[in-house]
Amino acid sequence: MRDQIACCLKCHQDNETAFKKVYMFLQEHAHRNASLEDVHLFTGVSVHKISEFLREGRILTGDYPNLGYPCSHCKQLIHRHMLCEDCRLEFLRSANEILAEDGDWANSNQAHWKLKK
Repeated sequence: MRDQIACCLKCHQDNETAFKKVYMFLQEHAHRNASLEDVHLFTGVSVHKISEFLREGRILTGDYPNLGYPCSHCKQLIHRHMLCEDCRLEFLRSANEILAEDGDWANSNQAHWKLKK
């Protein structure tokens, strides 16, 4: 059964079991302020797997103030997306510099990526 999931059935079942452990742990009121490391220590689910659940939106970090995952670049604790704000802005600046150096791109009608503050 690989039509609806990106892994084999056994791996999918293992992922769901891990998710249920994490979810049930976080549902207890006493654990609402748990950190990523706390969840890992109490459930035995890897930090990587918990971070995956957070990135996928299966667990909403807004409900748990101390629960976040590392930025893909600098490892700062974040609560959404793949990059923290500083790394995102640096990426956009670098991309715009590269595009500005490309004469064909700079002279085309395509706009540069916008930096939001």
